[in-house]
Amino acid sequence: MIRVATYNAHDCIGRDGVYDPARIARVVAKIKADVVALQEITLDHAGDVLATFEKMTGMQAVDGTLFDRGVGRYGNLLLTRHRVTGQRLHDLSYSDREPRGMLDVDIDINGDPCRVAATHLGLNLAERMQQIQRIAALLADDARPTVLMGDFNVWWGSKAFAPLIDRGFMQQSLRSFPTWWIPLLALDRVLVRHPAISKQYRRYDDRSAAMASDHFPVIVELEGASAETGK
Repeated sequence: MIRVATYNAHDCIGRDGVYDPARIARVVAKIKADVVALQEITLDHAGDVLATFEKMTGMQAVDGTLFDRGVGRYGNLLLTRHRVTGQRLHDLSYSDREPRGMLDVDIDINGDPCRVAATHLGLNLAERMQQIQRIAALLADDARPTVLMGDFNVWWGSKAFAPLIDRGFMQQSLRSFPTWWIPLLALDRVLVRHPAISKQYRRYDDRSAAMASDHFPVIVELEGASAETGK
């Protein structure tokens, strides 16, 4: 069994308006996950943010930032306790909208390969539809256990995920946004493809997470992501 999580860090700006990457790192450390996908991360803005996350979580950081916002590179980040054997960054940008991408990482878990992808999709419906189609094509025809995580910005229903479900992904929804009131929207999701299966799907909603960002982390316990856990 391994634990994965996805977390929109809101650019490390908490509900109190304070920019604090270390606070996000503390939440991640409390989750005790094997792999964590982070969205809305700015590097270079206040020291070495990658080094802060690695030191405070004990995990390796994989940079998936997409563009420079003027105060630093901005985008996705993957943290993992397992050995990274390969990584790719796919462009999912649409028209003149904000650049989007998918960080696509090969990880060795107990001697077995696993593919983990992390993304943050756009706010426009047509944009998201194209991005999901593109992701489905990129992740097609791979026999490895595959995990796709991120903030998909799908506000209602699950029909948007049909291209991924058609390719064998299973998805669940759990309300994770906003943190300042009762969570109403299942924006943050983890999709898993056989032979990996999700055994437990939960929201990490302790007080520190409620203050650190406007999204709660979503945690999934996986079985079958390695030979050791899949037997």
